[in-house]
Amino acid sequence: MKLPFFFAALLPTFTANALAQTAAPKSAAEPPRIVLLVDEIKAIRNFPVVVAERLGYLSSDSTVVTVMNIRNEVPTADMLADGRVDAVMAYYHHNIVNRSQGKNFEAIVTLGVTPGAKVLVANQAKERIKSAADLKGSRIIAGGDGSSKTAVANALVLAGGHKINDYTRIRNEAKDRIAAALRNGEADLVVAPTPDGDYYEGLGVASPFADLTTVDGTRKLFGTLFPSSTIYMASERVKAHPEIGQHLATAFVRTLQWINTHTPEEIAALIPEDISGKDRAAYLKVLKAEIPMFKTDGRMPKDAAESEWRVLSEFNPAYKAVRAADTYTNRFVDAALESAHAAE
Repeated sequence: MKLPFFFAALLPTFTANALAQTAAPKSAAEPPRIVLLVDEIKAIRNFPVVVAERLGYLSSDSTVVTVMNIRNEVPTADMLADGRVDAVMAYYHHNIVNRSQGKNFEAIVTLGVTPGAKVLVANQAKERIKSAADLKGSRIIAGGDGSSKTAVANALVLAGGHKINDYTRIRNEAKDRIAAALRNGEADLVVAPTPDGDYYEGLGVASPFADLTTVDGTRKLFGTLFPSSTIYMASERVKAHPEIGQHLATAFVRTLQWINTHTPEEIAALIPEDISGKDRAAYLKVLKAEIPMFKTDGRMPKDAAESEWRVLSEFNPAYKAVRAADTYTNRFVDAALESAHAAE
């Protein structure tokens, strides 16, 4: 049976008034509404929320979940902190960064346990850079100070036994410019999220250095997993309304179980064209590369959270005051898993 697909909006930005209207008081006859903000719904890393909605896991007779799309330039943290939205789907490191700034957020579901990216080495540098131990003095194309790509680059250098300042970080630019930098010797490596890596390889300017899409590849390089995509809430909201955390955790635990027991083709069949684009074959190829990122049950691995916190703290001492244990909770996922097991 084909399930209906809907999102509250697919807009670049949302005004405060528009969001406030979604959170307006409802009549007694209407079910409670949860507003989940997603950091770019069309990004391949966010396909689980599309799957969850298509399978009917998000909303029920007792609760309606409104999914809203947003771009990075909108102050997501402010919307979560002031209650305009109930939860956010974005990368785990935001919880550490925001806690250092006095915004107490915590992940209630851990969807991604790998960076979902590949590291490529420029072909002109691959004979001298063969492992993380060779990264001292290297030039790595990553992202901005708070980006996940920068966190991966930093973790990569630390894994090689070096310090953060032992490499030069080059900020991310357009793909053609990155390709030129790799080709002409301006850069040695690039952190490439799916599907950018295929683009650079196809041009013949770079080769695989580390596969950080899979659980095995991530553990091999870092020694632990590397939390990425999460659902997180303000800690005060979690305490005041645990039913919201439980509802979302249950929905996404079911989603992870479905993703990990179905083929890429079956998953792709759920994704509508306005998300995948018209080239379904190209989307399926990218989806296959991204699925291993979600090989988990929804729990946050303690050692992985602490490892990522240490990497971030090496980059910015302000994060050292944050306790990794405060940046997530597994209690809702544990309850969802227990319920699922009891129902078997």
